[in-house]
Amino acid sequence: MDQKEINVNIVAGSRQTASIIGALLGKAYAKVEARTCWQGGDEGFEKDKATANTPGSANLITNRSPKKYMLKTQDILGAQFYTNKLTNQSGIVINLRPDGTYDMFFPLDGSNPVVTQKPIADAISDALREEGDNFFLDPTKVAAVVNEANKAEVKNIDNLISALSRMKQNIQGTINENEKKAADIEKEWKDSKVNDIDLKRVIASPTTTLNVHTTVE
Repeated sequence: MDQKEINVNIVAGSRQTASIIGALLGKAYAKVEARTCWQGGDEGFEKDKATANTPGSANLITNRSPKKYMLKTQDILGAQFYTNKLTNQSGIVINLRPDGTYDMFFPLDGSNPVVTQKPIADAISDALREEGDNFFLDPTKVAAVVNEANKAEVKNIDNLISALSRMKQNIQGTINENEKKAADIEKEWKDSKVNDIDLKRVIASPTTTLNVHTTVE
């Protein structure tokens, strides 16, 4: 474990902060994570995008994969003073494990320590960029804000589905129209009669030429 003896001055100057953090025992914190919804994740999307952008490809793809914003919750099972023997930085850690890893670290300098939390909106932005390490102690409030981002993404998807549905109907209408035109021509052909031409003579004589006059308007 990369921990050394705790600086007594750090403890003395951080009692209020330690008390506040210690009171969190038994509660749970939440972090915001952004996940790609595309099958195969970001790697799958980039692969499909490359395939769609290959010259000659008829595949369609969105400009980006839809995102979903999730809460990752964790129980707070322990809080204690901690000094990293490598960096000599002291603070309070949450959920310290035997191997020296932990969930959260509050750095303390022994004078007027302040525990800060970034706004939830910033945490969502950080999650989108896969940056930051923000945590929140009110999962219900965080879920409400995060789900606004999810609802906005659902609206984006619905708008795209609506646009694609209109284009699909347009293409299907063209398919139906093409089939009708072909069927009409076939029917006209079957219903038509040959006038003023002796078919037997035409068929029997390979040298017979039909004079067709085409009028160009």
